Amino acid sequence: MNRISQRQLDRLTPQVQPLLAQAAERARALGVVSLMLVCGLAEGADRHVARLALEAGYGLHAVLPFDREAYARDFPSAESRREFEALLRRADHVTELPGRHGFSAQAYHRAGQALLDRSDLLIALWDGHPAQGRGGTAEVVDAACRRRMPVVHVSTDLRAAPVLVWQRQGQPARGLSAYEGAPSRRCGPAQMAATVSYLMRAT
Repeated sequence: MNRISQRQLDRLTPQVQPLLAQAAERARALGVVSLMLVCGLAEGADRHVARLALEAGYGLHAVLPFDREAYARDFPSAESRREFEALLRRADHVTELPGRHGFSAQAYHRAGQALLDRSDLLIALWDGHPAQGRGGTAEVVDAACRRRMPVVHVSTDLRAAPVLVWQRQGQPARGLSAYEGAPSRRCGPAQMAATVSYLMRAT
C-alpha cells in the first residue's frame, strides 16, 4: 500500500467517496445506524480511506499487527507517527495483535486475516500487482475472495473504473487465483448499494 503516492490517493478520492457514501446510505435505509471501517492504519491507502470514512460518518476499528507503541516504531518519520496516533485516537475500537518484530511477515499476515474476520466487504485501493510478501494487499484480496467476501477493487490506474469481484457460488477457474477466477463487474454507487442490501439480507 505504501507504494501508492498521496497524489494518486487524492486523485482516487472521487471514486472512493461515492462508494462509501452509498454504502452508508443504503445501510441506514435498512436500519443500520452506522457502518464501521476496519483498517490497519498503515501509511498510504489505509489512512487515506480511514479519513474519508470518518468524514462520511463511519466508525473506525483499527486492527494492528503489534501493540500500538511497537507498531508506531515501524513508521519512518515523526510526522507519520503523529498521523497514526491522531487516527488511533479517533478509533472506536483498537485490536492489538501479539505480533513480534522478528516475525513481521507473519504478524502482517495475521493482521490481514484478523481484519477480514471483522469485515463483510473489502475495499482495496490496489495496483493489481502480485504479492511482494506475506500480509500485503494482494494476499488480503485473494484471501477475501477465497472467503467469498465481496471485494471492491479501486485500481491505482486512474483509467480503470472500480470493479466488484465476488465469487458468490461455484469455484474459481482452474489454475487461477481466487481473485483472478472470481466474476467481476464494474462497481459504481448503485452496485455498491445492491451489494450492501444483499449482505444485510444474508445476516
